This record gives sequence, structure tokens and C-alpha cells, in this order.
Amino acid sequence: MNGKLYGVSVGPGDPELITVKALRIIRECGIIAVPETDKGGTLALSAAEKAVDLSGKIILRLELPMTHDRERLRVSREAAGAKIADHLRNGEDVAMLNIGDISIYSTFSYIAGEVRKAGFETEVCAGVPSFCAAAAELGISLTKAHTPLVIIPAQYAGMNELLKTEGTKVIMKGGKKAAEIRELLRETAGCEETYAVENCGLEGERIYTDISDVGDCGYFTVFIAKDGK
Repeated sequence: MNGKLYGVSVGPGDPELITVKALRIIRECGIIAVPETDKGGTLALSAAEKAVDLSGKIILRLELPMTHDRERLRVSREAAGAKIADHLRNGEDVAMLNIGDISIYSTFSYIAGEVRKAGFETEVCAGVPSFCAAAAELGISLTKAHTPLVIIPAQYAGMNELLKTEGTKVIMKGGKKAAEIRELLRETAGCEETYAVENCGLEGERIYTDISDVGDCGYFTVFIAKDGK
């Protein structure tokens, strides 16, 4: 009997924000797959290790570079899917950890596609998104009745136009473009309440209630702009 691949959301970094379901799946799976960047980063693994005993488990490191090179991404995702499939074929369940929530800009969605193409079953475990955790740290609501919520990746070319739309705007992974985002928010009508949280739930967390104070930021920086109307 083949094993199953579980996509497990571990939240933004605070181990207390990992769900009970996620902890159960991690405990039950003998193989823990973790995305590893070019620099060897494994934030999802670090978060899980603080919440559950991983001793005795096989840690399957997946080389998934942070790049916009589509060919390099395709090759790395296919390789990661094949690596996981080898264990599933042997009847072993695999839990692949994902920082934040697995349904929002996650690496897992691509790997799961490769695994399903190979004929194996997958299951997803939801988690706490970084922008929800950031709003909680700020003590604000993201939306109220009849107010839209717009989620924008920092690299999105049409950000200027989306910032002009009604409602609350969330800009994810904005560290490298922090200065540009800060100026856009200052200039855009409707972005009257603006905040930023860097490394929410991680070591070095910084909270900004005034984006004028935002300078150089890490990759995991969330900007929140609320419509003042």
C-alpha cells in the first residue's frame, strides 16, 4: 500500500500557532520533508522542532531555490516530487512542512502537483497565515462588514492599481521592496492606516505602527494598509 503526502502548515513561526491537527500529523509521519533554500534555510522545520519531538524521524531536505528562473524552479520541483515519491512507494507517509498557511503562495502546491502526477494521494492541513498573525500582533482587525481584503505579493507588477482599490490591502514578503512599498503607501489615496510586521512569530520580530520607521527589512515582512473611509 502506498503512503500519503501531507502538506502541513506550521504557521508564521511561533510554535504556539501550530494547530493540534498539524502536530498530530507530524507525530504520525516517519518522514518529515522540509524545503531548503540555497542558504540552507529551514524555517518551517525550526518552528516544528520547538513544538514536537522529531527524534527518530527521517528529515528529508528538499532543495528548492529562491529564484525567478522558471527552468531552475521546474527542475527542483520535479526532483523534490520524485524524492518524496520514493518514500510513498515504500508505503511511508510523508509530512511536508510549510511556513504560514499552505494555501497561500506555498511551495507545497507545486510539489503536491508532481506527487499527484506520479499517482500518489495528498492531503492538506490548514494553518495560521502570516498576515492574520501580524494583525493580531498589531491588535487590529483586517476587515469589517462589507470590506474587501486584497492580498498582494510584493513582486506583483500591478501593485499600484490594486492599492487604489477599496478595502484593506495586505502586501506579503515585502522586505526587499520595503522602501518602494513604503513610498507607494504614502502616495496612494485610501491607504490611510498603514502598518508593517517583520518576521512575525520569528526571532527578530519588529512591529511598525508608523511605516515611516520602516527601513531595511527581512524577506518575511507583511505590510497592511487599511482604507480610512
